[in-house]
Amino acid sequence: MDENRAAINWAKRALKFISQELQSETYEGWSTIMKKNTILLKSLAEADRLLIVKKEDEVTLSVVVPGESVKKKYIDPEALKNVNDQAIFSDMPFLELDINLTAQFKNAAAAVLIPFHEIDFQGCLVLEWDSQFDFNDDFKEFIQACLLKIKETLKLSRTYYALEELKVRFNSILQSVPQNIVFIDDSGKNSWINDKAAKLFGIPGGNVSPAVLAGLMQKLRATADNHEEISKKGQALFQSKDKHISDWHWIYSNPETRVLNVCSTPTISEHVSGRLWMFEDVTAKYLIDQHLKELNAELEEKTKLAESQNMAKSEFLANMSHEIRTPMNGVMGMTSLLDNTKLTEEQHDYVESIRISADSLLEIINEILDFSKIESGKLELEEHPFLLYKVIEETYDLMALKAQQKKLELLYLIDTDVPLEIIGDMTRIRQIIVNLVGNAIKFTEEGEILIRIKMNKRIDSLYELEFSVKDTGIGIPADKMHKLFTSFSQVDSSTTRKYGGTGLGLAISSRLVQKMNGHIRVESEEHVGTTFIFTIPVNANEVLKTLKPTPVQKDLNGKRALIIDDNHTNLYILKTHCALWGMHADIAKSGNEGLDCLAQNTYDVVVVDLLMPGMNGIDTAHEIRKKYTIPLVLFSSAGQFPGRNTSDGQLFAAILDKPIKPNYFHKVLKEVLSNAPEEKKADPVHAKTDTVTTHETEKVAILVAEDNLINQKIMVNAFKNIGLNCDVVSNGLEVLASLERQHYDLIYMDVQMPEMDGYEATRSVIKKYGDKRPVIIAMTAGAYEKDKQDCLNAGMDDYLSKPFDFDTFYAKFNKWKAKAI
Repeated sequence: MDENRAAINWAKRALKFISQELQSETYEGWSTIMKKNTILLKSLAEADRLLIVKKEDEVTLSVVVPGESVKKKYIDPEALKNVNDQAIFSDMPFLELDINLTAQFKNAAAAVLIPFHEIDFQGCLVLEWDSQFDFNDDFKEFIQACLLKIKETLKLSRTYYALEELKVRFNSILQSVPQNIVFIDDSGKNSWINDKAAKLFGIPGGNVSPAVLAGLMQKLRATADNHEEISKKGQALFQSKDKHISDWHWIYSNPETRVLNVCSTPTISEHVSGRLWMFEDVTAKYLIDQHLKELNAELEEKTKLAESQNMAKSEFLANMSHEIRTPMNGVMGMTSLLDNTKLTEEQHDYVESIRISADSLLEIINEILDFSKIESGKLELEEHPFLLYKVIEETYDLMALKAQQKKLELLYLIDTDVPLEIIGDMTRIRQIIVNLVGNAIKFTEEGEILIRIKMNKRIDSLYELEFSVKDTGIGIPADKMHKLFTSFSQVDSSTTRKYGGTGLGLAISSRLVQKMNGHIRVESEEHVGTTFIFTIPVNANEVLKTLKPTPVQKDLNGKRALIIDDNHTNLYILKTHCALWGMHADIAKSGNEGLDCLAQNTYDVVVVDLLMPGMNGIDTAHEIRKKYTIPLVLFSSAGQFPGRNTSDGQLFAAILDKPIKPNYFHKVLKEVLSNAPEEKKADPVHAKTDTVTTHETEKVAILVAEDNLINQKIMVNAFKNIGLNCDVVSNGLEVLASLERQHYDLIYMDVQMPEMDGYEATRSVIKKYGDKRPVIIAMTAGAYEKDKQDCLNAGMDDYLSKPFDFDTFYAKFNKWKAKAI
């Protein structure tokens, strides 16, 4: 052993190693740090050689000799399998310790192995001496001190790296955001701005003198148009609990309009506190918002004006409705009364012309009022159960005369999976169908109108039904289709147009369908025909009723029928109905074809249409009677079938009018086939409402409150026609005075009267007479649902809308007469 080494002050050398400023104030890689430190360590330890062994990966160890031109060597990682975290001091070769690092240093007399387990460096340092070495405690402490210093240097380097990485990320983020970012340290020693803020303040970005930045911030606040508001908010900001503010607008108009949206929030850590400011240019958004505010204010004013005008329009329409319907009631009422007097044929023709004109005028008035209700949002839909087929049959009853005048067939077919009874607004659905059928009749000169209802889909009790109204009319040109559902618009709007009307029918139908959450469309081909199709969702009753046939009755099951008609659609419908009732039906398209069928087959009944080309229904019946005694049933349009007592009429066991009603047809077939007495059905067109019969001993005291002289005459004559008298007064005060003098069973109360109206008079009667009061029936020209509800809310028992038809008038009378006396 070298005696000089024995005298070395290893503590002093350790201090020298530690005090050496080998580390940099910036990041350095592990190889640079290890190279500097290990060369110094070799020198201070007076070692002959130094090796750096580094773990490259799980299967590779590399060996490097710093300061020498020794190439990196790779060895088996098993070489360090016995090395732990403690330094190994050996006065014999490592081969004997089973640590086989390199074969070239196997003759070393002594060695130290210093292990490292750091993030940057995993492996060990090896110092070797060619001569014996005294590893005393001082030397071992020297090695441990050096080892700690190297590890601290590596950790410090990692910290520098992390700071550098954080700085890069921080700068990248703050430089890429669209806001102007300012950070101010509360200590007043450090401030920083990004490049966008640098442009705002007109200085370079990065670290900025706090004094300079404070002056620029003050200038930015002072030059704002709303600097006083900013100052107040700033004071409130620093006095607030969280000291945070956002959406703070600093507004400038000089040299140009500019608005900064300012956010300020404290940034506090364990040792550092400061404040982060963000300035965002929101000039464009601010100007848009201001413009929107102005538009909203203007819109609000216009909305109020529109609502006011809409209310005025609604009130005007309601008043106009009353003013128009009151004289219309006089025209139609007097016309009906005049028609029941003895008239010459010429006078009857004049009266009928007046009636038709009044009906047309009333239809136009109703369309305009309906449309105004829809436009003003006052239309409310009702929900009640009704039979679907009734809507179609009532529509056809209403349209039968017009169709008969043009010799058109009115047909309908409802698929068997459609619910028989649905829940909805029957009146409005009927209005849609009436509009569509009315249009179809108007634009069809020959052929047929077919209504078909089918089910598109069903979810539980909710059905989507498809209604179609198909005609064989003139069709609609493709370039005119867009006008169909437009208000006050017609396909042909020229002064020479053939077809009149307001142009509101389809617009109203479309709005009603939309109100019911449905859709309407049209398919048409010029000179072929048009089909209007609308779908609406409806509910069915919980106990589902469908149009599927009831259990087949014995008197129809197995029966054979022959149907003779030139209309293909009608043949299909009638054959379908017969099949549902358990019958077998053959069809023939002419009288001659029907006779051929009779010659080849036996039938229980023959159904024949009256109007057929060539051989009509009467002629066909005469030919059948020459050879067969089979029962005959005649189908005929209303008013065209022969009288019962004529020889032609006696050919038939039953005569049915068109349009065909399946339920009645079924009933007639049962009666004919069972030889039951035939029940004669009244002509739906010419049948008059049964007059109200009164016994001479029956006395009904009636008071009419009506200020219009013509309407007074109508009411007096209406009661005179059924053998009754009535007293007449002109206002509500006279009603109260009349009740003081005598008792009345019924009061027909006009709503609008001078001095005291019908509402006030009704309330006064109820208050004074209570349960002993007369029945009060309102009479009003108001056409809105609200008018009806107002009458009922006032305590009136029922409601008559002017102009009223006498069927409705007498029906109401019959209803309340029994309750009144």
